[in-house]
Amino acid sequence: MSSLRKKGRAIILSILTVILSVSIFGAVKASAATTVIPDISEWQGKLTASKVSNLKSQVSFIINRRQYGANYQDKYATNNTNLYVQYGIPFGEYDYATFTSAASARNEANVFYQNSNKNAKFYVLDYEENDVTSGSSNAAVKAWYDQMRSLTGKKLIFYSYQSFATAHANTARKNFDAQWIANYSSRPTIQTDLWQYTNKKYVPALKESVDASTILNSSKPITWWIGGAQSADTAQPTYFTDVVSSVTTTQKLYLYDSTSFKKANRVVKVQPGTKVNVTVIHKRDSGSYYFETADGRYLTANKNFVQ
Repeated sequence: MSSLRKKGRAIILSILTVILSVSIFGAVKASAATTVIPDISEWQGKLTASKVSNLKSQVSFIINRRQYGANYQDKYATNNTNLYVQYGIPFGEYDYATFTSAASARNEANVFYQNSNKNAKFYVLDYEENDVTSGSSNAAVKAWYDQMRSLTGKKLIFYSYQSFATAHANTARKNFDAQWIANYSSRPTIQTDLWQYTNKKYVPALKESVDASTILNSSKPITWWIGGAQSADTAQPTYFTDVVSSVTTTQKLYLYDSTSFKKANRVVKVQPGTKVNVTVIHKRDSGSYYFETADGRYLTANKNFVQ
């Protein structure tokens, strides 16, 4: 083989080596950037600072169990959520429901909220066993939602398995800001914003496999989940689009004397559970809707705040 051919071959091999190296590096980099959305409870143990520090680069956000019903607080919820705050990992908290009635559900929601870490970006009702013995399960789920909505403006999420969700909360689940559905065998066929697709996702920082989820609804990306508290007209809302005779507030609201919902224009504070008669509905150029009352005041038509 001539020296010229050898040089040409060497150059080609060098170029191929560079291309291969870039490809491998890119693949590794992409793999390292891939994160999961795990849910964590005391079954994963009391997390250490070292684990949580390493976890930060491996998760998009965490959903942490706060309680198993009103009478049992997760052993490590306070320790673990405090570490998430310390290391800057966004998280939500969930209540594994064991309520037996609407009244029981309201109490469970109260306990859940009072014990939760207020840095949580959202709150979840984990409803996967039917313990309701008084009234309907839909009424109890709705009572939990209403009570939480009276306590916080943060996003409220409904979680269950697909078959259980449709059997026991098919009406009430639709009030929530998003639905997190578990279905390990296939993609869910009901409305699903966050899909728990496995209970065997290995997380290196934890050195074990956990339940993990992925986002299905592109209109609710990661930024929607970790964006924190909602406001009446800026949070991924669902609006009334047609006028109704009245609405009932689900949390503290204000009536305004102007269509500009600024603090200076608040005229009446309205407590949760208040019926407000309305006569007209208006649409802003931004796409949001608001009601006008008979006496010429205004309030939001966002279904997260009025029903």
